[in-house]
Amino acid sequence: MRIYQVSDCHLSFDDHDVKANLIQVLQHIERQADGDMLLLTGDLVSDPSIEIYTAFKAIIEAHVTLTQIYAIAGNHDDLSLMKQAFKQSAIQIKSLVRLDSDHRLLLIDSSLKPIETDAMPLGAGRVSKHALALLKKETRKQVSIVVIHHPVLNLGARWFTQIGIENHQAVINAIHPQTLAVISGHAHHYFKHSIKGSLEQIVSPATSYGFNHDCDHYEKEAVIGYMAYQFNTKTAQLTHQVCWVD
Repeated sequence: MRIYQVSDCHLSFDDHDVKANLIQVLQHIERQADGDMLLLTGDLVSDPSIEIYTAFKAIIEAHVTLTQIYAIAGNHDDLSLMKQAFKQSAIQIKSLVRLDSDHRLLLIDSSLKPIETDAMPLGAGRVSKHALALLKKETRKQVSIVVIHHPVLNLGARWFTQIGIENHQAVINAIHPQTLAVISGHAHHYFKHSIKGSLEQIVSPATSYGFNHDCDHYEKEAVIGYMAYQFNTKTAQLTHQVCWVD
């Protein structure tokens, strides 16, 4: 099974470059002609509205023929508006997707605002108690892949570690070690780090622009990309490749 991940598109009516970058990435994926599923892992738009999500939906449907498309919200998104705009479209919003009888995707919402808003700057997220319970139950029931916008590890530049998941340790504790991987976005950069044991955190680059994590301050880079995963249902092995787009 071939799974593609597109993240941090930040679509805006005012920024034609991010729209062109998104289309370029989608065309790159479509040319492979080997995909089974597309994951849209948050920060789909910069300023949420029904109109911009409708425009996002139109771009996705115009440039890819994949029939299994799943979206989660990021800190720039509004989940309720996403659900309205994507209703009866190719883009689905679910918390659990079965890959086969023994494996599934768990799509976790981290777009909630932190409870301690004074302690964490804009861009940070939180996972609800309900979602934590789902993680704890389902990752123990079957071998899973966890999909979430914010990385569960505090990684990258110092400024970036301040806009992670407020209750990230609770998220890590909820995930059973038999989980194959945690797939995220948010960092606008590719990362691969061990969470615990063989469980890895894989972070996708963005389609909009990159972040320079070698700097102690916020700095954009003109680097875009996406992720390609190969999941072998017989061996329960997940491999990945970061794909940069010129």
